[in-house]
Amino acid sequence: MSDQITKCPEQEELRKCVFNQMPANELDAVKAHVKTCPKCRVSFTTILKEKVAKENQGIGPIPPATKTAADSPSKPAEIPSQKVDDSHSTQQKVITPVFKPAYPFLDPPTKAGGLGSLGDYELIRVLGEGGMGIVFEADDKKLGRKVALKVLRPELTDENFRQRFEREGKISSSIQDDNICLVYQAGVHKSVSFMAMEFLKGEDLDAKLKRDGWLPIPVVFKIAKQMALGLAAAHEKKLIHRDIKPANVWLESGGPGGDFKRVKLLDFGLAKSTEVESTLTAKGMIVGTPNYMAPEQICGEPLDERVDLFSLGCVMYRMLSGKIPFEKENTLAVLHAVVESEIPSLNDLDQKLPKEVYGLMTKLLSKNPADRPATARKVVAMIEAIENSGLEGEKNKVLSSMLFKAPDIQRQKKTKIPVGAIVGAGVILVAVVIGIILLVFKFFDGTKN
Repeated sequence: MSDQITKCPEQEELRKCVFNQMPANELDAVKAHVKTCPKCRVSFTTILKEKVAKENQGIGPIPPATKTAADSPSKPAEIPSQKVDDSHSTQQKVITPVFKPAYPFLDPPTKAGGLGSLGDYELIRVLGEGGMGIVFEADDKKLGRKVALKVLRPELTDENFRQRFEREGKISSSIQDDNICLVYQAGVHKSVSFMAMEFLKGEDLDAKLKRDGWLPIPVVFKIAKQMALGLAAAHEKKLIHRDIKPANVWLESGGPGGDFKRVKLLDFGLAKSTEVESTLTAKGMIVGTPNYMAPEQICGEPLDERVDLFSLGCVMYRMLSGKIPFEKENTLAVLHAVVESEIPSLNDLDQKLPKEVYGLMTKLLSKNPADRPATARKVVAMIEAIENSGLEGEKNKVLSSMLFKAPDIQRQKKTKIPVGAIVGAGVILVAVVIGIILLVFKFFDGTKN
């Protein structure tokens, strides 16, 4: 195999790479390819999990023969304590049990049942896993608190990913706000980059929408307002998020009646300073999630805080309609639709939405940034004004009677037909009917003769 791989390696080659069963130059070439190929990265991760599972079944400090039937294959391997004679001491020494980590980049756990340790953190279980990293539930041994520990897989990341990850940690830890997930620490331990964040219970907005479909306007307003408050805190630090979408909106559980109590914005991995030029994103490169990106973001134009407000409008559209905005058959078609097409079905929704809500959505989703609200705090003020006006008059039209299902995205708006056209069509119809009757009489009259 050459040092430069031009096509995806076979599964067997990936397996040899994971188990270090190929020459060093071929090993480096495969790993370099995996870093740039999402498909191979998924296969590599799957094989890596198999390797870890096999190691936990007996390959490691203890020979397989010494394991008993009662040992669980999912638990880290343990060396049983032993008593050892010491000629220089009248007492017997006991060997401390040693546990095997569940992942090769972790240090051994300090207690049975743990996945491993990383610096001051004892890892308990996996909360989520992606192509490049893993999020663990962990205990901070030094400060005695539970955290969510985000860790980059060292074997799958290059220097650019590490720099972006460490930058995300610095940016997130600089923003102290109730509506942004708090980062306690970001650092590197034995070449493994990690980020310790507050441990949150609940679910992300994407999971809720996949389950519920659409949300009533009062809930949409509650979520959108707190999202805007979080964005305002970031924008006042001269930072734009650039990847606002349902998956990056956390609904923290613990509210009254089983409702969520607070919204938290997650993942500032693509965040950008409006004052300092970033060297991590090449000029002209598009970053973000296509269905929630603003037109100027796609076109590579200069960005400011209003790019996040367009994305907020897209998330609100998803919450109101249950539909993914600008959903098309492929990414290129989505990007074209964001720039050129109006957002689908808003013309239908104006028959159901109060005009104030429709007006807010129209402003947020304006193609021209100048037509959007100037700041996130302005969005908060607009939402509160609609809520307050809805509490007056006809029993809260805006907030209390909006539990509707959004109309189908393909339904067309009714067109008014001029009265003259209706009258003309009626005259023609009558003439046609009379003509048909005369023809029938003539037909039967001809039959009799």
